[in-house]
Amino acid sequence: MMQRPGGTPQTNKGSTGQHRPQPRPRPRRRSYLFPIFLVVMGCAVFLFAAWSAVTSPALASILNISSSPIAQPTPWQSFAQVMIAKPTYTPAGVVQPANAMDVATEPAVFAINPEPTPTEELSVGAVLPEAQTAVPTAESLVLPSNTPEITPTQPLQPAAETPGIAYAEIVADTPTSEYVQPTVAPYSPPAVASYDGEHWIDVDLSQQRVYAYSGDVIVNSFVVSTGTWQTPTVTGKYKVWIKLRSTDMSGPGYYLPDVPYVMYFYKGYGIHGTYWHNNFGTPMSHGCVNMTIPDAEWLYNFSSVGTVVNVHY
Repeated sequence: MMQRPGGTPQTNKGSTGQHRPQPRPRPRRRSYLFPIFLVVMGCAVFLFAAWSAVTSPALASILNISSSPIAQPTPWQSFAQVMIAKPTYTPAGVVQPANAMDVATEPAVFAINPEPTPTEELSVGAVLPEAQTAVPTAESLVLPSNTPEITPTQPLQPAAETPGIAYAEIVADTPTSEYVQPTVAPYSPPAVASYDGEHWIDVDLSQQRVYAYSGDVIVNSFVVSTGTWQTPTVTGKYKVWIKLRSTDMSGPGYYLPDVPYVMYFYKGYGIHGTYWHNNFGTPMSHGCVNMTIPDAEWLYNFSSVGTVVNVHY
């Protein structure tokens, strides 16, 4: 049997009904790992903060600013300082010393009359008061031996100018005749020479040329553009069945209004002027014979309904 903290004895009853003493509880052992862990973590945080502060650019700039001396502002100058040697002048009548550098250290003794007359001469050896000493002129000064001689130049005389003469002349208005509207002459086709032979047209597809014949004589020849290999010009011997001063032409993929000087010789195949290209000498058409407008006009007046058109290679 044992006693409780309050003084009451505590007993345990076993299976036999007898009371057994209860064992004393063992005291808990305190763990020191957690305080050690807290101390280590605190040291780590402190070291990390110190390392971050040392390596921080902001802190480095602050330290550099505090350690660098403050630059004093320099006064701004609007000119550049240049050391220029000033020449020394020796008045006339003074003996040049042996050493040229003595001129700057030893004062020169000279005497100049402030207001000399033409008959007066300069006296050497007299010292005048400072108030009466006149500034020597360029003619009475002798430059040192180490200074180049300066020869005074005469001022340039202005060139004589020839005065100009300005005059004005009033010119009367030139009379002009009244405007006369030009008269438009009526259209006259180009003259075609008359030949005794029958007129006919020869189209050479190989040479891309058209020949105008009068009998067996070639009257004129032209460079033309005939049909391409996809839309070739028909070959054979035909006659002009209609002449149109201008007409519209259309077909698959094209529409050409006001085509001038059209001469149809077989169905929709004809000879006409062309304004939509200038590539004559190369096959360009859908089967017709393309000519320049002046050439087509000439051939239009040369031929008539019934004129033979011979097309061949």
